[in-house]
Amino acid sequence: MKHKISLFVTLLAVLLFTACEDVYDHVAAPPQAYEQETAQSVNGFTFTLGSGVNSPLIFDEEDLAEEAPFEAIKTTATPQMDEGATVKFILEASKSNEFTSVVELPSTSNQNSAFITAGNLNEAVKNLYGKAPTARTIYLRATYFIVDGTASSQMPDPVVLGPITVTPVGPVIETEYYLIGDVTGWNIEDLDDYKFSHSGKDVYEDPYFTILVNNLQGYFKIVPKSSKEAASWDGVIGNPVDGNTDLEGELIIEKSQAMRVIEPGWVKVTLNMMEYTYTIELIGEMNLTLYVPGGHQGWNPETAPTLYSRNFDFTYDGYVYFDGAQEYKFTAGPNWDGPNYGDGGEGILSDDSGAGNLKISETGYYRLNADLSGSPFTYSAVKTEWGLIGDATPSGWDNSTPMNFDSATGLWTVTTSLEAKAFKFRANNEWTINLGGNLNNMVYDGDNIAVTEEGTYRITLDLSDPTAYKATVVKQ
Repeated sequence: MKHKISLFVTLLAVLLFTACEDVYDHVAAPPQAYEQETAQSVNGFTFTLGSGVNSPLIFDEEDLAEEAPFEAIKTTATPQMDEGATVKFILEASKSNEFTSVVELPSTSNQNSAFITAGNLNEAVKNLYGKAPTARTIYLRATYFIVDGTASSQMPDPVVLGPITVTPVGPVIETEYYLIGDVTGWNIEDLDDYKFSHSGKDVYEDPYFTILVNNLQGYFKIVPKSSKEAASWDGVIGNPVDGNTDLEGELIIEKSQAMRVIEPGWVKVTLNMMEYTYTIELIGEMNLTLYVPGGHQGWNPETAPTLYSRNFDFTYDGYVYFDGAQEYKFTAGPNWDGPNYGDGGEGILSDDSGAGNLKISETGYYRLNADLSGSPFTYSAVKTEWGLIGDATPSGWDNSTPMNFDSATGLWTVTTSLEAKAFKFRANNEWTINLGGNLNNMVYDGDNIAVTEEGTYRITLDLSDPTAYKATVVKQ
């Protein structure tokens, strides 16, 4: 176990010391808040932090394996006790000396001191703070007893000591990982298109990374961010068996070998970097369409509007008109037989068939987006009002010229004068959502649309087919 003065913060605790059968004969007073102390006198007893915790602790795997107890709390003075009587302890740990969150810390008592192990302290810190190997602050609270033979008496006031700092043992988890292999040409300097997706949460709270790859057939390994940035093969992750075709297995760094996929089609690779394991899901052909049944159309997937994965990347986009507050879901097919997706809370999609419906609060024409490429699945619903923007339009590039929506035809239209310049379509008079390029297959952030002749034009925007957003520009 290493002590480092420069560290700060940590935590701790769990479980319970077993004394005699009548250990709980006396009821202690309600927990109290104490000022920060390294020593404390209560009921004629004086307690201090033990020699094992009076400087910052940095654990490693060897410490956890040893399981040798070390002193956590020491009794330096007692009132007069009968010969042979001893002090026993039950320990708890918390993030603060107010003990608003508490875990029990298993301990043993000997010679009026409380002893703990690195393994139990390590687990207590992770229970309080999470699994990141970061220095943490903890306080210890001790309920103590006078034990004389088979009788024990609990003292009325617990003692609180601390703080102490502990850095628990945890795996190294980086914030980014990349796939490298036959599909990438084994070029470690060009991996941006093969980055694993992640929720963006603390990697020690969410250690899962996923990637969807088409035709991954062949050998591959995993490159952490640090190795990619250094363009170095040091730290590249594989598994113990070269050419391993198992769909799940162990990840290692030293003497790592390449995994192998032998099936064609889409493959989903998931990394669990807390456990250093991987799983491979053979998807094969990919479903490019999601259906949007709901109250807006009678909950019939067969006739529902659809979203489409234009980039073949398990992200789906499309537009749906809702004529008031409505509920809806996404389905993988034009029926309820396959996976369907409902409300997982806070923009998350749940594939639990019992998940609640997604909800729209007001009438409008909404851009719906579902992302099934990573973990967790997510979605968004943005109400849109469309217009024209550009130096060809009356308001130039400063403000959009509004278009009108016809719920019967599903079209946005406007009749306006245009100069022989250029314009684009954009939503909500801002650039977050805009379309340009080929009028028969417009794309987001696409090129400006040229107007070759000045005049009055009737312009329509048709977003009903998510496979190809279309527009017409007809001179009047």
